[in-house]
Amino acid sequence: MLHPVILCGGGGQRLWPVSRPRRPKPFIPLIGGRSGFLEALDRAALIAGAAPPTVVTGADHAMIARQALAGRRADLILEPDARDTAAAIATAAHWIASRDPEAILLILPADHHIADTKGFAQTLAQAAACAADGWIVALGVAPAAPSSSYGYIRPGPLNADGQEIAAFIEKPSPALARSLVAEGCLWNCGIFVAPARTLLAELAAHAPDVHAAAEAAVAGGKRRGRTLRLGDAALSAPTISFDHAVMQKTDRGLVIPATFAWSDLGTWDAVLAASSRDGDGNHAVGTVALERARGCIVRAAEGMTAIVIGARRLAIIVERDEVLVCDLGQVDGLKTALGRTGSLSAGGR
Repeated sequence: MLHPVILCGGGGQRLWPVSRPRRPKPFIPLIGGRSGFLEALDRAALIAGAAPPTVVTGADHAMIARQALAGRRADLILEPDARDTAAAIATAAHWIASRDPEAILLILPADHHIADTKGFAQTLAQAAACAADGWIVALGVAPAAPSSSYGYIRPGPLNADGQEIAAFIEKPSPALARSLVAEGCLWNCGIFVAPARTLLAELAAHAPDVHAAAEAAVAGGKRRGRTLRLGDAALSAPTISFDHAVMQKTDRGLVIPATFAWSDLGTWDAVLAASSRDGDGNHAVGTVALERARGCIVRAAEGMTAIVIGARRLAIIVERDEVLVCDLGQVDGLKTALGRTGSLSAGGR
């Protein structure tokens, strides 16, 4: 059976000041008034015959996750502290395999935007068929332009099931990104399909400390209803991404080109590109007045007003306690700026 696993974590600093540790990016309505978490749940619901989704999130976000689920059937795995995607996937694989040894996992990050649900379902069906033969199948997206913000997949030789992965390159330099795009490499969108037993075998081979910590955390966890609160062994897992821990090392990787448009909504310019816009290319949320503005994204929190005159290509994000004004061509500098703000932190006050 196919088991959707929704990874719901991350600080989302590049979407500050809306995204903060107490209110992370997956739970924020960014496109069409819906959060990425709800969009991921909807994508999981498209899969006929699939098991109810398993959501992996932080214990600090248990309440907001339950509120967002609003009565939907789902299992909830709560991490005592974030350990990146390798540990999250490992704990989900251990937990699901203990109940369904033949399970195939669909790994879905909760902070992505995919408008083409039909294309998603078609690509997923192809990936699931390949995964049934024991492969870890990554979905690759044709790059819109060279970018250092994404990992890349270099497609390799064809076999009976699909195209093997020749290399997994994590967030290259701008020069290397241009070279990778020119040679036909794909963006890694973080969506994987694989049998639980393959995931666990590859984790044991390439990241044994992650595998062991996740196994112990599940065994020592506390179950209440459909919620599993992981044991303290989860804290011993290294903080490492699944890409670094497994995908850069495994020989069991396949890549399938996605037939749908995709965005991880990682920056304010990406949110603008995925949003509806007025005739001047602006997108506004809340009480906003625009005059001779072009290509701007403006958000005003409830009770706040933003008036923007004569601006070009700016992100103007107004919260009750903090404000961002940023050239959309300079959004990659936000993390650096946050590190220098002193009393103003990515977590808010």
